[in-house]
Amino acid sequence: MRRWRPGARVADRPFQWGILSAANIARRRFVPGVRNGSEGQAAAVAARDGDRARAFADELGIPRAYGSNEELLADPAIDGVHIGLPNSLHAEWTIRAAQAGKHVLCEKPLTRRASEAERMASACELAGVILMEAFMWRHHPQHARVRELLAAGEIGESSLVRATFSFAMGAERRAGPDVRVQPALNGGSFMDVGCYALNAARFLFDAEPVEVSAMQRTDPSLGVDTSFAALARFPGDRLAVIDGSFDGSGPQRYEITGFRGTITVDPCFQPGPGPTRIRVDRAGERQTVEAPGVDQYAVEADHFVRSARAGRLLPPAEDGRAQARVVEALYRSAETGQAVRLS
Repeated sequence: MRRWRPGARVADRPFQWGILSAANIARRRFVPGVRNGSEGQAAAVAARDGDRARAFADELGIPRAYGSNEELLADPAIDGVHIGLPNSLHAEWTIRAAQAGKHVLCEKPLTRRASEAERMASACELAGVILMEAFMWRHHPQHARVRELLAAGEIGESSLVRATFSFAMGAERRAGPDVRVQPALNGGSFMDVGCYALNAARFLFDAEPVEVSAMQRTDPSLGVDTSFAALARFPGDRLAVIDGSFDGSGPQRYEITGFRGTITVDPCFQPGPGPTRIRVDRAGERQTVEAPGVDQYAVEADHFVRSARAGRLLPPAEDGRAQARVVEALYRSAETGQAVRLS
């Protein structure tokens, strides 16, 4: 089969995806998303256990299964990879995939260290491949509609964002322990869910914070944060209040406020497949704006392929470097008890 190259026509052939990790994010979300999309095919999967990889491939109808990531990266028919590995492995396998000439869609969060994000992005740039941080929520049409409302001045000049994402992680998962609460794997509530709230604030203000302050609640038996709350100051003295938690069932919501009113999206990050509603409250009146339902993972996968074919990352996607700089600053603030300025 002829290798696909950046700039190839859409009609040439479907993008061939390699799946690094047989984790649930790939099984339940990403591979079905590729199938529901129009631009690619799940062609191969890799896991450390060859039997697990073959079982995954049989379950999802994937043609090839490999017992190591190295074998999959050596497959000349693979155009790009989805990395759903634990957070601590994102940098290594992004760089190795880039060196193998594969485009990289890396699950969020890309990393908690700015220097790692720079190395990942540099490796991809050197290899001429695309790196995209997999914040699937950005690709739902409801958020483009919110930006249209902001641009139209529906709530006036925006000054405050509140964004939150939490769920109750049960004792059985913590005792496991779930990969999301293992310090060696860069787990923690902010890395898992709080990072969505930060990403939303950056998206809604379309800017980067200049100063952040944070506090965390750490479970001493786990060694990671299980609740995390932060305040971020953006240019123009705009503020964002963000939080994420494993300690209680809560909303996944963001709201952005201006001098004329407030726009609220709830649920915002995982709204489900049906139509969604955006609430606009202004001068005592409430308006509801609808957006169509989509498979966010399908839209994300197709967007990634179109970016690869364009030879550049298309908005609203990001490569994750800017997000990682703020994540690192927030953890530094939570650990030191001091506000952290970002240049």
